[in-house]
Amino acid sequence: MKIKNIIIIVVIALIGLTAYTLINNKKEMSELASAVPEEFAIPVQTTTVGNKTISNGLTATGEFVGWEEVTLVAESQGSIQYLKVEEGQKIRKGQVIAKVDAVSLSSQLSSAQSAFAKAEKDVARYQRLLEVGAVSQSALEDVRIQRENAKVNIAQINQQLSFTIVKSPIDGVVNKLMVEETSFVMPGNEIAEIIQVDRLKIKVNIAEDNLSKIKENQSVTIKTDVYPLETFKGTVSTISVKANASRKFQVTVEVENTKDNQLRAGLFAEVNFDALKTNESDATVIPRETIVGSLQNPSVYIVKDSTVKLQKIKVGAVINGDVIILEGLKNGQQVVTKGIINLTDGTKVKITNN
Repeated sequence: MKIKNIIIIVVIALIGLTAYTLINNKKEMSELASAVPEEFAIPVQTTTVGNKTISNGLTATGEFVGWEEVTLVAESQGSIQYLKVEEGQKIRKGQVIAKVDAVSLSSQLSSAQSAFAKAEKDVARYQRLLEVGAVSQSALEDVRIQRENAKVNIAQINQQLSFTIVKSPIDGVVNKLMVEETSFVMPGNEIAEIIQVDRLKIKVNIAEDNLSKIKENQSVTIKTDVYPLETFKGTVSTISVKANASRKFQVTVEVENTKDNQLRAGLFAEVNFDALKTNESDATVIPRETIVGSLQNPSVYIVKDSTVKLQKIKVGAVINGDVIILEGLKNGQQVVTKGIINLTDGTKVKITNN
């Protein structure tokens, strides 16, 4: 009887334990079923759309060249009798650079002068003979022609003699000598390169849509890599009246060199045409990195209520990494700058700006 009671108690206990386990499992399953899974948020960084003072000015690059650069060539044949200058020497207009040996021409000149003197005597003699009827008028004309030919020959030889003296046609510096004393030269052989450096010029090409920002006599500022902490001043001297094949216009900027001529031909130059405040204005801008797609068909991701919306916009120029907004955005809106690659329209995001 006792054994039977024990068995009954054990069975009841097992039934109770089973019922308790089932109740707990059902409760856990109900809690799991009613739980809403947490949605994953993409981390992004953003910037706020706002106004900024931008410059509509223009910067162009080129290189300094001498205001005038002349290569002197030999105009007569012979050896270099002497050189009067050295490389790097400053010279004045008309200063003698070199002298070509003129021994042969001097001999020719003496002969031509002798022929002219004889022709003059012949003309005087034939005039006397014509007066007494000893010669014809045509004979007198022949000797007169000989006299004129001798005179022309003397002038030609004197001109050739002047070519043996090589002079500088400009003020400048002797940049390079191509000959030495005793060198033999032929007409057309280069002798020296002269560069004017007290004034320099920079030639840059400007697109037609920027031409309205430039005018003659406009002041500009110039930077160069050699003197990064210094700014030089220049003036627009000429603007070409015809575009080249690339639809660009050549603009020449004149630059007065410093007292010690620290600017040199061949240096890189950056010309800033935005010397006046008239080219500054306020505009709504966003960083270039916020643009999704190309600038021809741009969009941005706008963040609102922790989700993003892909918004088409209309943009203007890109200036120093900022894009001017023409349509599609308002000041104060947040647009995604980093993390764009992981986004689609409606994605939940988490802003992680520093």
